[in-house]
Amino acid sequence: MQIISALKNYSMFRKYSPEFSADNSAENFNESDLFRRLVFGLTFFILIFACSCPSQAGGQNDFYRGLLISDNEEKAKLFEKALTSRNEYIRQAAAAELAVLMHHGVNISARTANYVRREATGWWASAFDVTRNINKENALSFLFSFEQNSLTSFNEARSYVLQECEKNNIIFNEYEAAAMDGHYAVSRLRYVEALAFFRSFMIDNRWPEQMPEIFFKYPNLINDLGRAFQYTSSGNEGLVLFLQWESSLPQEIVSASDDIRYRLLFFAARVARRMGQNTQAFALFEQALALTPDSIQRDACIWYLLDISLAGTINNSMEHMKQFVPLITASSTINDIMERHLHRLVSAQAWGRIIETYDIIKDTESIGFKTGFAWVIARAIEEDYLTAEEINMAALAANADILDSSAYMQIAYNASNTLFIPTFYYRMQSAISLDLPFIEFTNNVPADNNRPSDALQFLLGFFENDAVNFAIPYVRLMERSLTPAELRAVSGAFDELDMYTQSMRLISNYINNEGYVRNRRDLELMYPRPYLELVETNAERFNIAPSLLFGLIRQESAFQRAVVSRAGAVGLMQLMPATAREQADIIIRRGGPNFYTANNILDSTNPEANIYIGTHYYHYLINRFNNDQVALMSYNGGPTRVGRWLNESRLPIDLFVETAAIYETRDYGRRIPALAAIYEALYYK
Repeated sequence: MQIISALKNYSMFRKYSPEFSADNSAENFNESDLFRRLVFGLTFFILIFACSCPSQAGGQNDFYRGLLISDNEEKAKLFEKALTSRNEYIRQAAAAELAVLMHHGVNISARTANYVRREATGWWASAFDVTRNINKENALSFLFSFEQNSLTSFNEARSYVLQECEKNNIIFNEYEAAAMDGHYAVSRLRYVEALAFFRSFMIDNRWPEQMPEIFFKYPNLINDLGRAFQYTSSGNEGLVLFLQWESSLPQEIVSASDDIRYRLLFFAARVARRMGQNTQAFALFEQALALTPDSIQRDACIWYLLDISLAGTINNSMEHMKQFVPLITASSTINDIMERHLHRLVSAQAWGRIIETYDIIKDTESIGFKTGFAWVIARAIEEDYLTAEEINMAALAANADILDSSAYMQIAYNASNTLFIPTFYYRMQSAISLDLPFIEFTNNVPADNNRPSDALQFLLGFFENDAVNFAIPYVRLMERSLTPAELRAVSGAFDELDMYTQSMRLISNYINNEGYVRNRRDLELMYPRPYLELVETNAERFNIAPSLLFGLIRQESAFQRAVVSRAGAVGLMQLMPATAREQADIIIRRGGPNFYTANNILDSTNPEANIYIGTHYYHYLINRFNNDQVALMSYNGGPTRVGRWLNESRLPIDLFVETAAIYETRDYGRRIPALAAIYEALYYK
C-alpha cells in the first residue's frame, strides 16, 4: 500500500512538474538532460517513499503499542518514536507518557527530553514552565493552583515539581508543607487526613485568632480547610474558627477585596448546614451572597438558600422563591430544588401555590421543571381541583382569557424539547393529551466529507490498536472540543465494543444543544438495544412492551451485565439476591426454567437468567397493582412501601407519582415511561 501511494504521488509529480511537460520536445533532450532528470525523479521518489515508510506509520501506532506493554524501557522507545507522528495529539500524549517515565527514572536522551518539554500540554506543560527557573514562590503557586482534581496527570506533575524542588534545595517551612499536604489530601477526598495536616497551624492545641498569612496568599486553602471541617466530625470547631477569622480580618483586606470574606462566610455556612443549624446557615449564606465574586458563586449561594428554605414552612419557601429566583443566572442550577418544591406542593395539594410558583419561574429560560409545574396545573384543571380564585390566577399566569387545561398542556409541551428525561416526561404526557409528536428526529445523518481531524484520528486509534482501555481519560479531556460528527464517531466505536455507558454519555454532550437537529443515528446510540432477542422474547412471554423493558434495563444498569449497586442489586435488571432467588423458585414451581447451577448458585450476572427473572418479577408487580407506572415505582421502592403510599393517596396515578416520599422512586415513575416512549417511537412504530 505504501509503495502504491508513493507511486501515485510520483505520478502526480510527473503530471504537474514542468520538467515532464508536453512542451519539452524530443529534440531538446540530451544525455545530460536525461541523466539530470532521472536523478531528480529518483530522488523525489525516494523522498516520497521515505515519507510513506513504516517508520511514519509506526509514529502513528507506536504510542498505542507503548500503552499496551509493561516494560518501561520498551515503552520509552515506542513513545519516543511517537513523538515524530504528524498527529499533534499523539505527540502530546506521547510526551505526557514520557514525562511520567522520566519522572520515574527511565533514561531518555536530552534531545527527546527537549521534545517532551516542547510537546507537553496541560499540567505537564505548567510543571515544566515552573521548573525551568524554579523557585519556592512559583512552585507553591503551581501546587495550590487547582481545586479538587483526581487526574493522574496532575498527581504525576505535582510529584515531579516536588522532586525538582528537592534537587534544587528548595526547602518548605512547616506551615507550607502542612498546607501542601492538606491541599493534596482534600483533592483526594481524604478529609480526616487533610484536617490532621492543617492542625499543624495550631499552637498549644489552639488555632491562631487571626488567619495565617499563607491563607491570604493562596485563598484556595480556605476552601480546603472548609471542606475538611464540613466532611468530618469537627464541624463546630470549624464554624467557630471561620467566624473568628472573618471577624478579625485586617481592614485593608476587607477594603481591598470581598473574596476572603466571601470564602470564610460561605464555608462557615456550609458547615452550619451540615450540622443542621439551618437558621444560622441561612443567615451566613445571605451574608455571603452579598459578597459573591461572580455569577457561579452567586448561584451556588442561592441554591443553598432555597435548599434550606424547603425545610421550613411552605409560606416561607414561597417568599424565598420570590426573593431569590429572579437573581439566578443559570437557572438550571436549581432544577433539583424546583422538583422537590413541586413534590411538596402536590403532596399538600396546594394548587394555588403551584400556580404562584409557575408565575415566578415562567420567564426563566433554563428551569427544566417549569414544564412540570405547567403540566401539574393542567391536570389540576382537568380534575376540577382549582377554586374560582385559583382559576383566575392560572388564567392570568398563562395570559389566557378563557382557561382550559390545553393552555397549560401546550406550555408544558413547548417548555421541554430536550432529552433531560425527568422533564421530557411532562412533554410526553402533554403530547399524548394534545395528540402531538413528543419526539422529533430526522432519518438522515448529516454527511461529513471532511478529512478526519487529528483529534478524531487520535481517539479512534485506541480502538484500532486494541488500546480502548486507555481511551476514556483522553476522551473525557477532549470531548468538549469535538464536533457532533466526531462525538458520534467515537460513540459508535464504544457502541461496537458494547461499552454503552461511554457511548451514551458522548451523545448526551450535544443532542440537547440549542438548534441541533437530532437524527436517528444519534438516538440509536443514545438508546441502544443490546440483548435484543432476550428482551423481545421475554417481553412477548410476559405480555410487556419491549420498549418498556429496554427503558428499565437502560436505567437500571446501562446494559452492563455484571454491575452491582451499593445496595447489592446485581446485573442488567438490578435484582436483589433475595428477590432473585424468590422469583427463581416461583418460576421453577410453575414449570419454567431452572436457573440454578448444580451447586445451587443463582448467577444474576447471566443475561438470560437476569432478564427472565427480572421480567417475571415486573409482571408480578403489574398484576399486583394493575398499573404499569405503580409497578415501576414498586420495582424501585419496594411493593410494600409503594402500596402504603398508594393507599394513603386519593390522587390519580399520574399525580400520585409526584407525591412519592423518596426522590429516586418518584423519578423512576417518570423516567422509565419517558424512556419507554422514546424506544417505542424509535424502534416499534
